[in-house]
Amino acid sequence: MMMTGVLQGLLDRYGQSVTVQSGGTQEPAAGRAFLQPILDRREDWKQRRPSPLGLARKDRFLYLGEPDLPLSMGDRVTCLGVDYEVQAAQPILVGEVLSHWWAVLRVRDREVAQDGQ
Repeated sequence: MMMTGVLQGLLDRYGQSVTVQSGGTQEPAAGRAFLQPILDRREDWKQRRPSPLGLARKDRFLYLGEPDLPLSMGDRVTCLGVDYEVQAAQPILVGEVLSHWWAVLRVRDREVAQDGQ
């Protein structure tokens, strides 16, 4: 079995439902992906940092998604009601076959809540 088949099986069974809205297309594409926080071990790193409008989220998320769900910088990914913006993305090849998409996402900026959450 090829790696893409193994990964697709894992995505089908354990992946989260996502939609990708590309800047170039109007129709969002649905699929499955793994999304998880990227943990940073530096002591000075915080998930929320001050901004002129209050506290802003600065946490990043790792995205591993289906090969049929291409991503590019600036695209929007929605998962479990949260909108993310693609900060970096690249296709991952196994030989000459597209295995999956790798990306780093950030929560899209919204108005910061009054209580800072």
